[in-house]
Amino acid sequence: MKFIDEKKINKYIVIAVLFLSFGYAQWQSARGTLAYMSYSYPELGQAGWLFNDVVAILFGGLVPLLFYELLTAFAARFVSVRVGGADGDMKYALRFFYIAANIVIGSLKFLYYVSPIVSVFGGIWIDFFVTTAFFGWFLAYSAKHYVQKPRWGAMFLSVGGTYLVIEAILTVINLLAGVVLA
Repeated sequence: MKFIDEKKINKYIVIAVLFLSFGYAQWQSARGTLAYMSYSYPELGQAGWLFNDVVAILFGGLVPLLFYELLTAFAARFVSVRVGGADGDMKYALRFFYIAANIVIGSLKFLYYVSPIVSVFGGIWIDFFVTTAFFGWFLAYSAKHYVQKPRWGAMFLSVGGTYLVIEAILTVINLLAGVVLA
């Protein structure tokens, strides 16, 4: 993962790929939501389904990307105080781990076609467990590359704690939305 340390890929290209990965990971849930909404426009016919998929990828990527960038902007400032200034490098590296997590999440969500019962709580739990696993990998990577050994504990507590609080809030919101809207 030398390319991350050397920052060989432009930040904006990484953000664009992150956007596409969020769109891939959230495509099926966004597609379902838009499919319900498209019933009010039956005159679109078959073109509506293609339009639905394109909009689902765009919508499924835009909202999570904006949310991600907003949260990491604030969290990076908080972490830089506790850890010691590696926030820019850590933000750059975190995008790669989220891209990989989103690709795995999007691929696992194709299980919905095999077993539709998985779609009820699968989106909530698949997202949580896969993202948490990749975030744990990111923490280990950051500890080795960006943080001095005496500050590892502070990094694990501040970065890991911030992640767990945000992920817990998102999981509860998704769980409530899934139960209420199901």
